[in-house]
Amino acid sequence: MIIAWIPTDKGLTKFEGPIVDSIPAQAVWLDMIDITREEELLVEKLMGIDIPTRAEMQEIEVSSRLYREGPVSYMTATHLIKTETDNPETSAVTFILCKDRLVTLRYAEPWSFRTFGQRAARSGVSNAEQVFVSLMEITVERLADLLELVSIELEHLSQQIFRRRVGDVELDLQRAIIKIGTCGNIGGKVRESLLDKNRVVTFAEQATQDWMSADGKSRLRAAQHDIHSLSDHATFTASKINFLLDATIGLITMDQNRVIKIFSIGAVIFLPPTLIASIYGMNFKHMPELHWMLGYPMSIAMMLMSVATTLYWFKRKRWL
Repeated sequence: MIIAWIPTDKGLTKFEGPIVDSIPAQAVWLDMIDITREEELLVEKLMGIDIPTRAEMQEIEVSSRLYREGPVSYMTATHLIKTETDNPETSAVTFILCKDRLVTLRYAEPWSFRTFGQRAARSGVSNAEQVFVSLMEITVERLADLLELVSIELEHLSQQIFRRRVGDVELDLQRAIIKIGTCGNIGGKVRESLLDKNRVVTFAEQATQDWMSADGKSRLRAAQHDIHSLSDHATFTASKINFLLDATIGLITMDQNRVIKIFSIGAVIFLPPTLIASIYGMNFKHMPELHWMLGYPMSIAMMLMSVATTLYWFKRKRWL
């Protein structure tokens, strides 16, 4: 599907009608979504540009994702999708930018594109560079929101983990690890996306410096500054995630050691009585204590004394 956006007095509006033989002359943005091979060939023919294939969009080499052919700049960025869920995914989006028109190629629906589409009619955007800069700004804004949500969740988890209780219920540390892992997954994807956006914005500023307006350059620099600030925050968030993960695993280990300690103490306490019972359980003929009237009470008393002595020793050593 190909959607053409044309400028109005207040922003952009969708071009009503299919694009079959020509592109509207006033269109400043062509948004290509999950296009077919026929649509790809049509745009290449009408605009005289080379549309990257889906396989080419997945390449990770910087030279394959950011390059310029004449006056046209090609920039492939990794955008987050399904950011409303606990398991966001990534999808490649290619920006083909020239002075008069922006072409975007994507196979998913990033939050920034959906949001800009809703705001476009009143955005005041009127040309290709403003569309590109606005999409970058909204993308950075969404990444900042995700980092904020992760930070709030980590603060909540931190309080629960070290208090060990949620209301009147003891915290399940294993579930806490799952929540920390979810935050780590989101935080990692945000850091990766921020790194990718920093490369794209830097390249765009350099590649378009001969025709981009002063306002566009200023907005790109502001977006780059925001990306650097968010990257520092993402690094701090990652360190906090590692700290909470280590602390939670440590608490689980302490709980397990406490259980093992109880069993160990029980085994040691009953070791002397077991020894006494084993001695008097031997079937030798010449064991005078077996014929004593007080032999049984004496053996019970010895067992109790051995247990009391062991407990006293543990208490004195503060092992209990």
